[in-house]
Amino acid sequence: MHLDLQTLLVCLFLWQAFTVLLIVVYRLRYAQEQTSSLFITAKYLQLAALILLLLKDFIDTPLSLSIIALLALAGGTLESLALLMLLRVFGSKVERYYSILFGVSIIAVVLMYLLMSEDPLVIPVACLAGVLIIAYPAYILCLKVMETSLQIIMGLLYGIVILSLAGRALEPLYSVLGINTQFSQFLYLFFYLGIYLYMFLGTAGIMLLYREDSFAEMERVATYDELTGILNRRSFVLRARPLIAASAMKKLPYSFLLLDVDHFKSINDTYGHNTGDQVLRDLTYKIEQQLGHGDLIGRFGGEEFAVLLHRADEKNSDLIAEGMRDAVIGSIIHGVSMQYTISIGVITIESGELYSLNNLYKLCDNALYQAKKKGRNCVVRSYEI
Repeated sequence: MHLDLQTLLVCLFLWQAFTVLLIVVYRLRYAQEQTSSLFITAKYLQLAALILLLLKDFIDTPLSLSIIALLALAGGTLESLALLMLLRVFGSKVERYYSILFGVSIIAVVLMYLLMSEDPLVIPVACLAGVLIIAYPAYILCLKVMETSLQIIMGLLYGIVILSLAGRALEPLYSVLGINTQFSQFLYLFFYLGIYLYMFLGTAGIMLLYREDSFAEMERVATYDELTGILNRRSFVLRARPLIAASAMKKLPYSFLLLDVDHFKSINDTYGHNTGDQVLRDLTYKIEQQLGHGDLIGRFGGEEFAVLLHRADEKNSDLIAEGMRDAVIGSIIHGVSMQYTISIGVITIESGELYSLNNLYKLCDNALYQAKKKGRNCVVRSYEI
């Protein structure tokens, strides 16, 4: 089994060089942030390691191998940190773990150079450190996060890289383990393929994760209200329509509620808009505590909120609406008692007939208006069908 190492290194170098070039050009247009900065720095270090490997025949000393190993480990460490930031699992414990791991790796590589310069164990030691560097991102992708198929597949591929590095790390023990020449050659080939796979994951894989994360962020912005974190009006309508249609088809009751904060303008004028925002967040939290599985809540604009109770009859919807009204009384905002109240309009459909959300909104809006006329802080039901 023969492998042209020089050709492999040239291919890896060209892959890494073009990757760095494209990323640099991309970053000229878009704002830089910490994750991308770590990622491009990792690529610079990995590219430097590949250049030294290509020039190794001209600077063939044990020290050059140690420098190459340290550059590769530094690049791998920064790339793993960038990946963990992208996955939003980066924290002080992770930073401390990688700082200690890289520090120990430096010491180990230097000791191998000083103590065993004639028969260096730099590569096996570096591969063992590489296993520890990649293991946590692989675990996060494959076993902990598992949010998308892309993440799971990347985790599994990182697992293959770990196996290839582990096989190379065991090289000093090949004779002890009884590994024959043919199998050792296979392990060498598997190691080089693992390096190729690692380079691929560190470029195409992470860029795909960036793209996936961007799409998820755009979907979040388009779906949820920025202030309260609940559905915005458009998303509420899109999700409520099929629930209403399903309830009507199965002849199950459903209720629609429209509510808003009483004298909200006065709260903003008296306490400031920041306090007003806190009131809306507090209201959202307390409404959500009253809802059951499958119920929807959305912010329709300003201080107006809509709720769909897709399995609630008239009795249950009355109880839930009163529970919402009672829940906000005596609220504490910024450590200060905030005596705000809400008014609620309710309509319940139990006939199995299908009504448009627009009609339900108009009827509920009229009931809410009647609640305001009655003095606010109350629930009014609409029976106009």
